[in-house]
Amino acid sequence: MPANLTPQYRLAEQWYKQATTLPEKIDALRDMMAIIPKHKGTEHLRAGLRSRMSKHVHELENPKGSVGGGTQPFNIRKEGIGQSVLIGLANSGKSELLNALTGMHAKVGDYQFTTQIPNVGMIQFENVRIQLIDPPSLEFPDTKTQVYGLIRNADIFIFVVDLTTDATKQAEDLCAILETYGFDFYECSQGVTDDNKRLKKMVSILANKWDSEGAAVVWKQLERSFGSRFPLLRTSCLDGTGLDNVGQMLFKQLGRMRIYTRMSTGNVDYQNPIVLEQGSTVSDAGERLHKKWKTGVKYASLWGSGKFDGQRVSREYVLSDGDIVELHS
Repeated sequence: MPANLTPQYRLAEQWYKQATTLPEKIDALRDMMAIIPKHKGTEHLRAGLRSRMSKHVHELENPKGSVGGGTQPFNIRKEGIGQSVLIGLANSGKSELLNALTGMHAKVGDYQFTTQIPNVGMIQFENVRIQLIDPPSLEFPDTKTQVYGLIRNADIFIFVVDLTTDATKQAEDLCAILETYGFDFYECSQGVTDDNKRLKKMVSILANKWDSEGAAVVWKQLERSFGSRFPLLRTSCLDGTGLDNVGQMLFKQLGRMRIYTRMSTGNVDYQNPIVLEQGSTVSDAGERLHKKWKTGVKYASLWGSGKFDGQRVSREYVLSDGDIVELHS
């Protein structure tokens, strides 16, 4: 049976052959896989596309080389309750924000491409921590492939835009660059759902250098253009504006909640919460403590979202952030 490939497929195939970077090849392959006719005559060809996609994704996430040799600075294990990554154009102030938010001492300069390998820190939000990564700029040619491999695994993209210039144009450029490489974004009005079409990421925007002259005008334009799409926060590393709100914004965006356990003695461990996704149940909390508790929990006594303190709830009860549970088997 003939393949009967369309002109659109042939064009995407040409883009693939002309691609010079792994992200470009992956994006072209996505287009080819989306538009190739699905019938018996293309089975072998579709299998080949899937194989190439798997190979390129593996190469992207496991680069052979790294800046400085020896180690793999772009292979960063997730820590804390979620991984967020600062994404911005050159001189947007990413490294300054990393330092201010995490207490790190990343190199800061007034010239392009100061950051050449990722810097990693942790944002402390109340009693939990969120990982924050400052990779090289998307424009830095020497690490472009490694950066795209790194950010594929992040939970949240934090766009950093500079209020001393056209911040709206910067945000538009970041969206366009990332869309070119196969990313889509969850927007405020859509919520987080999986449609399996493209790699979708949550986005927040930090409008940096709020202390600068004329920043309010630039901020209003940014708010008009992106306020209904992504969470926005104005920040200043000079006077501290907005920095205390970043952790809360990310925690909310991650969709996590903290559950506390109460001992039979009445003591509650507030320093080591069980961190779960919103919508999780008493049974999920038990399983997080130990696998045997997933089926071993019969009910819980609840303090927090119940009608009264010490209320007895079933193992299917949906918990809320800040709930205290005493599990019973």
